[in-house]
Amino acid sequence: MSGKPQDEGIGLLTGEEAVEPARPATSAPGASRVPPPTPAAPAAAPAPKPEAPGLLSLKAADDLVREVTAGTDATLSAVLTSAHTEPGSAAVQVEVAYTSTYPGEGAEWPVSWLPPGKRSYSELVSKKEKTVVSLTPGTPVSFSFAIKAPVGVRYGDRVEVRLTAQWENERPAKLVLACAARQAVLAIKTSRGYEREVADTLLARAEEKRDVVFALLVPAALRGYVFAEGMSFEGVHEMLKGIRKARGLVAGETTLKEVEPLLVPKITVEGFVEGAIVELIAGPFKGEKARVRKIDQAKEEITVELIEAVVPIPVTVRGDHVRMLEKGGGKSGG
Repeated sequence: MSGKPQDEGIGLLTGEEAVEPARPATSAPGASRVPPPTPAAPAAAPAPKPEAPGLLSLKAADDLVREVTAGTDATLSAVLTSAHTEPGSAAVQVEVAYTSTYPGEGAEWPVSWLPPGKRSYSELVSKKEKTVVSLTPGTPVSFSFAIKAPVGVRYGDRVEVRLTAQWENERPAKLVLACAARQAVLAIKTSRGYEREVADTLLARAEEKRDVVFALLVPAALRGYVFAEGMSFEGVHEMLKGIRKARGLVAGETTLKEVEPLLVPKITVEGFVEGAIVELIAGPFKGEKARVRKIDQAKEEITVELIEAVVPIPVTVRGDHVRMLEKGGGKSGG
């Protein structure tokens, strides 16, 4: 046995003499710490080439978005202008895109365009066209697009004409023109006195086949007509087939401005004067002619005397139960 003291701890299994690892320089008192070497920074990526500012301008000649009804035509136009100091040319791309509130069911909108220098419209069959346009500084060049809303269009369906114009490597000018489908107000002609019957039958059909007729109006002040809010003339016309006492649709669209007065209730005795000749249109004396004797604005009632009665007896009726035939002299009610 050696006289050397045994080493504490666990020795190496190989039996080799353990070698004490060197202490770091910072462990010595008063020694300054040496920072680890800084890793080399990665090579910077080359900066992208700055895009030249665009000097082309694309603007709408009128509306950016036009609301149209089914089966109608619309024309949208755009103007391309160059701010370059020299004449040149620009590459113009036109793309047509459709969107529908009913994906997969939207009808296709026929779109034709009139490029600069052309005399007639040509249909955008491929939905994407390219052309080169010569430009003179400050001189606008126009593009026109003829768009037809299909008969089967749904409310909110939309077609977009996306324009892009680029001069060499400049930033391109872009513009989007669009047409969106809206509902129409159509006038239905009926036999007098059967307005409600026609409207009730049409309403029953509209509940079975939705998205054709949205609302109906039977104005009491206008006899012989019913107004329908629907998507297309053809759609409402088809639903009217076979309805008793329906005499067809009035050609063209009725504007909301024309219908608005029918939505505001009026005083039923307005316009009547004492001495006027009227016809009773409701009640037990319906169809009889009478002369106005008294008007009560507060109660909206009219007192009349039947013309053909042997003994003139005053009869008081509601103002909406009489129809003016002939205004006579005298003072108005008040």
